[in-house]
Parts: sequence; C-alpha cells; structure tokens
Amino acid sequence: MKRLIFCLTLAALYVMPTTSTAQVIAPSDDGIIPDAPKDYHHNQVFPYPYLREADMMWSTRHWERIDLRQKMNLHLYYPVQAIPDRKSLYDVIIDGIMTEGTIIEVFGDDRFETPLTAEQAASYVQMIDTIKDPDDPSVILLIDTTSITSKDVKFWEIKSDWFFDKQRGELKNRILGISPIVENPKTLEKYNLFWVWFPDARMAMATHTAFNGHNNSSRLTYDQVFHLRFFDSVIYKEDNVYDRQIEEYKRSTRLDQLLEAERIKTNLRNMEAELWEY
Repeated sequence: MKRLIFCLTLAALYVMPTTSTAQVIAPSDDGIIPDAPKDYHHNQVFPYPYLREADMMWSTRHWERIDLRQKMNLHLYYPVQAIPDRKSLYDVIIDGIMTEGTIIEVFGDDRFETPLTAEQAASYVQMIDTIKDPDDPSVILLIDTTSITSKDVKFWEIKSDWFFDKQRGELKNRILGISPIVENPKTLEKYNLFWVWFPDARMAMATHTAFNGHNNSSRLTYDQVFHLRFFDSVIYKEDNVYDRQIEEYKRSTRLDQLLEAERIKTNLRNMEAELWEY
C-alpha cells in the first residue's frame, strides 16, 4: 500500500505543470541576457597575494612593447570609436583619468618620478596651438587643436617585474606601469603619451571588457587580459647595469634585436626550471 502511494505521488509530481519566473529583457539590454546582472558590471579587483621579501628568491625587470598591428593584439586597439558595450583600452584609460576620476597615478616617465595632474594629462591628449599676430602679440589669429584618439595609438608599453615566489613555488609577473605610444596626426612623430601606475588603473580596467573572438559570451576584462597575458609582446629592455635598451647594444639589424629579445625570454623560462632544483 505504501509503495502504491509513493508511485502515485511520483506520477503526480511528474505530470504537475511547472512554473518559472520569466526573464524580462529590454531593447537597452542588447542581448538575450538582461544587462544589469552581467558579470563585468559587478567586478571587483582581486588583491595581490601577500609576498614576503624572504620568499622572493629571484627577480628581474622587463620593458615590453605590444604592437597593435598584430592580430593577437587587435582586442586592445578596437573599437576605434567607443560603442555602448565596448571601449578600446586607450578610451578606458583616458576616461578613467579625465572623466571618471578612477585613475590618479599618472606620470611623465617610466620611473614614476614626475607626477601629472588630470589637467596636465588632458593637455597631452588635446594640444592647443595658438598663432598670434607678429605685429600685435595680444591678437590671436588662429587656434589649432590636435586631439590624440584611439586610432593614433600604435603600441602599448608595459613595465613589469618577474619573480619566483618560493612559498607558492611559481614564477609570477607583476605589471608596474603601462604607457600608450601614439603618433601625432600632424608630425607623424611617435612618442610615449604618459605612464600610468598599473595597480591604480586596475579598477577602471576590471569594469570594461575586451572582445573575445573565440566566445562572445565569455569576454575578459582588460585587467584579466593583462594578468593572463592575453597579448603578444616583444621585450625591448631588460634591467641591466648600463640601463640601456636592446637597440642600444644590438645596432646592426632589427633581426638581431628580435633574437636578443627571444634570448631573454628563453633565459626566463630556463631560470624557472632551474630554480626548482633548490
């Protein structure tokens, strides 16, 4: 009798209509998932693990250049003009400095010794030239404005430390600074616009996503892109006693400079393998 009642109960549950809460979406969501609960809107910057000086067995410092013309790095360059769900890395950094105020630590050099205010950084992004009357300097004949936009960014440079953590038994990379290399639309001169202290920019980068050509529903934030090293780069300087770049002592051909950069990468991989012996 008990078995019969149990079977009838299961049958009733099987044929019972189930109700579910409908998922309401609107045109502003631009997709089949509501925009508000999407992951990147609620991202938090994960803190770096505590590192003792005694646990850092070995370290070196690299300066790397990311070429935005390479296919592997296009997600850092596009879109040239911001769209509702995506911005280029340059627009994220500039908006964080000039509009949102989430990026404060901006410097004029890669040693972070020349701090820049938001107004000074803005003057580098939008340069205003005035042409005055030679007969009367108080009279301005023409005001010419040159703006640096996403399409003018040709490279990104990063400064980072590689170190071996004895406690965790792994070789890690910690990015210290990031800088856009831009091309002046008038003079076609390429130069570093400024340097941003990377830990200060992580919050702005963690709330904006980069395009993922492999899976559109699994985009990475710019903070994840750099920590996972989802880009291709070339080393142009390693910390050395002379404080010189590769091009300063490998002057014959660009191929020699590229081979020297690959040699530094190989030494880095070999050092990780050799440290396991200690």
